[in-house]
Amino acid sequence: MSSSVKTRDSALNAIKGYMAKSVDDAFTMDAESIKSYMQLLSEQWTRFNSAQDTVEISCGSENVDIEESVRIQAETWYSTALANFNRVQKCRAEAQPASVSTPVSAAIRLPKMELPKFSGDSTEWIGFFDTFSALVDCNAALSNGQKLHYLRSCLRGDALKIISGFKICDVNYEEAWDLLKSRYKVMRVIVEGHLELWPT
Repeated sequence: MSSSVKTRDSALNAIKGYMAKSVDDAFTMDAESIKSYMQLLSEQWTRFNSAQDTVEISCGSENVDIEESVRIQAETWYSTALANFNRVQKCRAEAQPASVSTPVSAAIRLPKMELPKFSGDSTEWIGFFDTFSALVDCNAALSNGQKLHYLRSCLRGDALKIISGFKICDVNYEEAWDLLKSRYKVMRVIVEGHLELWPT
């Protein structure tokens, strides 16, 4: 294996790792960590492109398609990681003025009463909806970002999958909550769920 291929593969694996971290851990990182990972991502992207250019020049016509697919994969991982890190920075920047003007919101904690859990069983939707609405959705002291965090912590299984694509920031809460309600707050679905409990 040539040194260019080794360098290319090393950079590609690093980019893949940063992409995975941007999906799983970005919202748990502080601002400095996000900045550092974006710098490292940029360095590995430059390293990949330099090595990949060399590989493509010498790969031969029979390997052109393979090398093109490698570049496309790298571009996908890089753009995903960059977009995720940028999204976290944007959400934090938008939330900053609110936290400065209303510092009391930063001290908000979960209600003393345990929040309900919901895994997608339609027969349990009404109880979950009523409790979550009273404790969280109607709580004016909570920001929408906090409400979305609490909503995700309450969900399990299929219910969680419905809103798993929403990153935790203020602008996403109402859309995520409406999406969940539109899926489960349908009496036909609830009734059918109850009927399945009765023996035939």
